[in-house]
Amino acid sequence: MILSEKQQDVLEQAHRHGGKLVRWKQGGYWTYAAALPEHEDPSMEASDLEWCCTTNTIFALVRRGYMIMEDWRNCSLIMDNSSQVHSAANEDR
Repeated sequence: MILSEKQQDVLEQAHRHGGKLVRWKQGGYWTYAAALPEHEDPSMEASDLEWCCTTNTIFALVRRGYMIMEDWRNCSLIMDNSSQVHSAANEDR
């Protein structure tokens, strides 16, 4: 199955950060826990985060079997599929 560059980036970021991503501000963005601000600032925008992706990208990876939603605030890699994609992405570089 062909994944977009963004989908591959999400899998790589999750892999680098313990296989988990978290939802930011109950909105349409996801990031890894270390990228979350220490103190929530209501004026902060998604572009202020070190890295983020959209909920649509996460849902696409869940539908394809690369990630699993633990709840509405956490998702994790499914290691069998994500390690195959990680290997294929490294071969392309």
